[in-house]
Amino acid sequence: MTKASSVLVKVAVFALCSGAVMAHAQMTWIGTWTSNPTGLPTTEKMGSYAIPASILVKGTMRYRLRVSQGGDQVRLKLSNEYGRTPLALAAVTVGIAGDGLDARPGSLKKALFDGKPNVVIPAGAPVLTDPVDLSIKSLSDLVVSVYVPEGISVTPWATEASALDPGLAVDTDASLLERFSFRKRVWSRPIVSAVNVLTDRRPKVVVTLGDSITDGSTDPATGERGWPGALSRRLQEQNVSVVNAGIGGNRLLQSMEFMGRSALSRLEQDVFSVPGITHILVLEGINDIGMSGKGGMFGDFPVVRSDELITAYFQIITRAHERGIKVIGATIMPFEGADYFSKEKEKVRTDINGWIRFSGSFDGVIDFDAALRDPEQISKLKPEYDPGDHLHPNHAGCRHMGDVIDPKLFK
Repeated sequence: MTKASSVLVKVAVFALCSGAVMAHAQMTWIGTWTSNPTGLPTTEKMGSYAIPASILVKGTMRYRLRVSQGGDQVRLKLSNEYGRTPLALAAVTVGIAGDGLDARPGSLKKALFDGKPNVVIPAGAPVLTDPVDLSIKSLSDLVVSVYVPEGISVTPWATEASALDPGLAVDTDASLLERFSFRKRVWSRPIVSAVNVLTDRRPKVVVTLGDSITDGSTDPATGERGWPGALSRRLQEQNVSVVNAGIGGNRLLQSMEFMGRSALSRLEQDVFSVPGITHILVLEGINDIGMSGKGGMFGDFPVVRSDELITAYFQIITRAHERGIKVIGATIMPFEGADYFSKEKEKVRTDINGWIRFSGSFDGVIDFDAALRDPEQISKLKPEYDPGDHLHPNHAGCRHMGDVIDPKLFK
């Protein structure tokens, strides 16, 4: 081999190795947190249920949230997707959480929009921020602040404020304050609806699609949000990101603005849009069953049959498989004693669970029903997991739900 040939070979080998390194280190955006938006109620009462009146809040809303997977940069999605008028945001910041709603010193960063600190979100649309240089670890907590000087109407669902609820600094821009001094807490769906991170690890991304049982609340003992938060912790060693797409009151078939569009209607917006999605875990249908028929807590609705719900599951599976996404089905848990329980509705639930378990339609099955039911009264939750409403598992129940899921489903 001549000296020139040897040089060419070395250059070629170097180029190949460099290309392999670059391909291995290629960065990609993935979903790491969500809280899907909903609309405002249009009535004061539905059936026997009194709906909280919406209020106008002006100032800085600060949210504390826990990401599933970390990354080298973050990007926020802010939503006005259910809004009827444009929404003006004067400042948005993100940082590493300290105590409560405080930011860790030196961590707060401005989130910009095409290089500008402010943006007007058109009615019915979301916006994405520019990438923010903020390196975050998996399972770490962020604080996100949004300054809304012209105000935004929200529905304060919580009757009692919690130390983990968002804070409102009234009529002021407090977005860059590390110690967040606020006058009150207001629980509502957050303006920030998603957090994405830039990473070279290429994890799998699981989106949990469901209602309030999936949406959950933050466990004060662990900081985990519902059973998806517990699952996220368990799947860290497998490099899996778990993104929570639950909405309280949500249904497979029927839409209601303040409970979100039906699962079939919001698949594109809330599920398929999550960057890097590889799996959907579906736990939904209890509200379709419970709200079915006349005289319900939310008024009268068409009677829902089991075959209609099965068709809805098929649609989710088919639409996901078209995109190469696997779908895991979860059985619906007991609800005897809940406001909308009846023996007829219990029959629909057990029929649906039989289909989920044995039809072979899903790519995998999680039997939450078997894991949380009372063995002495199988139409009821175990007493240790029942907070008293006989429907929503308590924090111990949510941790148990996360623990019974087989991690092999996501390999």
